[in-house]
Amino acid sequence: MRKKPFRPRMPLNRRHAPSEQHRGLPPEVFTRIVERVPMTDAAARYGLILDRHGTCCCPFHSEKTPSFKVYPGAGGFYCFGCGAGGDVVTFVEKLFGLSPAQAAKRLDADFSLGLFDSPATPDDSWKQRKAQREQAARDREEKDWQLVLELRRLHRIPPPPVTDPETYAKCKALEEYLEYVKECRALEK
Repeated sequence: MRKKPFRPRMPLNRRHAPSEQHRGLPPEVFTRIVERVPMTDAAARYGLILDRHGTCCCPFHSEKTPSFKVYPGAGGFYCFGCGAGGDVVTFVEKLFGLSPAQAAKRLDADFSLGLFDSPATPDDSWKQRKAQREQAARDREEKDWQLVLELRRLHRIPPPPVTDPETYAKCKALEEYLEYVKECRALEK
């Protein structure tokens, strides 16, 4: 028995006649956009950093563990945390709060597809979000290095004389606390 090839489900039933929501755009426009714009490129363009498995933290809800999966072959995405899923047009709809027609025009403008006569003005807010994420990563790395340097400095201090047990206890407590903070930061990553 032959297996049928996998075909991703088209969200919002775009294969039928255009509705009020599509504002007169034919379904072929959405099909062309989905075929021409890879989901991985759209995710990178709008500031998501995918790991080698195509996962990252979902932009639609807050989380610490990546549950947002991008499927490059099928051209779609799915979040195992909030259940959001669909194609590249649905992704832009949800990310920017647009209608399907506005999302199609935005993708056309951002990726220079030339499907529309009057292109929509490209929005560069994704650059700001990407810069904010990179700055936050640099800040975390700087804090980690400060912690490591402080631990190295504490390890180089010779232990105080046994005659002053209070100072020795304070140094040991500080050292244990810094080690605890270092382990907690390692678990956050």
